[in-house]
Amino acid sequence: MSASESLQLADQTAQGLKAGTWESVEALAVLAMAHGTGPAAQALVAQARAAADSCKAGTWPAVRALAWLAQAEDALAG
Repeated sequence: MSASESLQLADQTAQGLKAGTWESVEALAVLAMAHGTGPAAQALVAQARAAADSCKAGTWPAVRALAWLAQAEDALAG
């Protein structure tokens, strides 16, 4: 399997995650970083932000997911 095929499969799998969970926030943020700085990465970060807004903070999964989201946002900012 090529890198682009793996990334496409990861994208499809992430879309199947339960929306509004810390797992989905983390997965979308990691995928955004894998996509680089293009429109796909920007869309994934926006999805991750929206999902994070509907999640309950104050847990280890929240901290981990928000840290990944921060890294993805930093990567987009350059």
